Amino acid sequence: MRTLKAGFLLIGPWDARLQELGAHIATDLNQAWHWIQDSTYDVVALSITLILGKKFPEFYEEVKRAHPATQFIAVVPADFSANQLALLHEEFTFLRVMESFQDPDLETHLFSALEEANQRKQDENLALLIREQTAQLKRLQIELEERVQKRTKFLTEARRKLFLTNSRIEGFKRALMAVHEASSVVEIEQLLNDSLAATVQTSWIRLFFHPQDELFSKQVQSQLSFTQFQVPLFRHHEKVGSIFFLRAPDHPFSKDESDFLTRVAEAVALALDRIQKLKESESMKEQWEATFNSMSDPVVLIDTNYDIIQSNKALNERLENKEETSRKCYKVLYNREEPCPGCQRGSNFRVQSRSAARTFEVYSQSLVLDSEKPPVFVNLYHDVTQQLKMERQILESAKMAELGTIGSSIAHELNNPLGGILSFTQLIKMDMDPKHPLYPDVVEMEAGVQRCKEIVQNLLGFTRDPNADREGVLSLKEVCLRALKIVELQTKSQGIEVKLHFPADDIVIRGHLNMLAQALKNILQISIDRVTDRIRHNKDFKALMDIEILTTESGPEILIHDNGTPEKSTSMPLGLGLSVASQILRDHEAKLEILPDKTTGNSVRISFNPTHTP
Repeated sequence: MRTLKAGFLLIGPWDARLQELGAHIATDLNQAWHWIQDSTYDVVALSITLILGKKFPEFYEEVKRAHPATQFIAVVPADFSANQLALLHEEFTFLRVMESFQDPDLETHLFSALEEANQRKQDENLALLIREQTAQLKRLQIELEERVQKRTKFLTEARRKLFLTNSRIEGFKRALMAVHEASSVVEIEQLLNDSLAATVQTSWIRLFFHPQDELFSKQVQSQLSFTQFQVPLFRHHEKVGSIFFLRAPDHPFSKDESDFLTRVAEAVALALDRIQKLKESESMKEQWEATFNSMSDPVVLIDTNYDIIQSNKALNERLENKEETSRKCYKVLYNREEPCPGCQRGSNFRVQSRSAARTFEVYSQSLVLDSEKPPVFVNLYHDVTQQLKMERQILESAKMAELGTIGSSIAHELNNPLGGILSFTQLIKMDMDPKHPLYPDVVEMEAGVQRCKEIVQNLLGFTRDPNADREGVLSLKEVCLRALKIVELQTKSQGIEVKLHFPADDIVIRGHLNMLAQALKNILQISIDRVTDRIRHNKDFKALMDIEILTTESGPEILIHDNGTPEKSTSMPLGLGLSVASQILRDHEAKLEILPDKTTGNSVRISFNPTHTP
């Protein structure tokens, strides 16, 4: 928005003293472009070099659009082509042309251009005033003509007054009959239009309830070319709406016509009260049906004989492709020949589906529709199969947590004896001659105790609270090895060959070692379960697992592949362990992808965000 008006805008190497004249001096068109967004100028002076630039036409149009009276002065060298200057003048119109920025008559040229700009503004204001006066004269002429026409029509209407008075009684009778015969607002409007068209020459009759009637009145006055007569409608001394009688704009309603239409409106108010009550009843019915059908779970209304009185859309969609002749709820819903076991109408109960292994929680409520008839029952069937499955998984997770606590206690108890055994074994090794026949056995004992100690230490680290360790820089190789040691006993006992493909250089990220090791252990456990399932069906099957760490353009990745039983669908839930792993990886800004392949097995890709690497 332009907030400042200045006299001169000079673009180029002008003398700084010109600022004392109130001039703004810009170094280039870019700076000048920002100034003209907030200011308007009467005179703009710049060099021919800037005029020949690509940005000048847009700059010129913007200045003229904001202030058409602005005058341009060009600084053109003496050796510039006269023909080209003439072409530029035809396109952009320069008031003055100077040869240099230090022209001795510079101030004279600037103030001449300023006077020319002021003269142009005065001419524009004068032209605007003339146009306004001309428009006002035209409006006065139109108003005068309209008054003459209204006077002529008034005289004509006086001649017809006697005829209209005699026909008005008959029209009022027809209007009353039309109102009482109508069963809707639209019919009232249509029948009144037909009966009053000949009596009061109405061209349009509309009924609106409050507050739409006021909005329609304003719309008619501002947008529609009609003469309107608005009569308020009351019900029990409360305004409920208005009736609008409309006809041609040059045909206003007389006082006699207004009195006649007011009497018609009183009859319309009585009929409208009756129609409004009917409409409210229908609306309440539609709202109830919409609420009934909006429920995602099946809802049925049954009687004491288990017959379905009404059902919602959710149940109807499930039964679209079924041909059910019976209306018994147990037959339609569960394909039973007798009521469901444990059915307690009026109370909540649980039922098992016979056709599919699904469990439904039934919320039943009795409803008395007629005091002289038995009650009916509203049953809502909520599928709780997934809920029960998740509850079982959470229970299993709690058991695993308890096993982890027990394992941690056992690891603590084993850690001290193993330390003593390792110390005594090392002392025996130090005192024994390497050439002694039992020396290799002592070395093997030391290596075995070391392996046992590493397993115990790894178990302690895994069972420790994953939130206890701090976030830091860690190696993906270390994460994989820690998780692999936890499941190493399973892989060896099942004969699963594990291949590791680690790069020579460590790939590091930021994160929690224990939490990432737990997530990777859960994923490895799923792969072991798939491979074990395949071994169970084929004893000669050679089980393989590959763990690979690599660096890609999108960041570090861990690929885990197994040749176990392929997953049927990646969208199916794979257990609570995978959900926990997925949440841990999301906390570390990593993405987990499961890529099943029916021919080669299953692959899991863990992609880390490059921004999460140190």
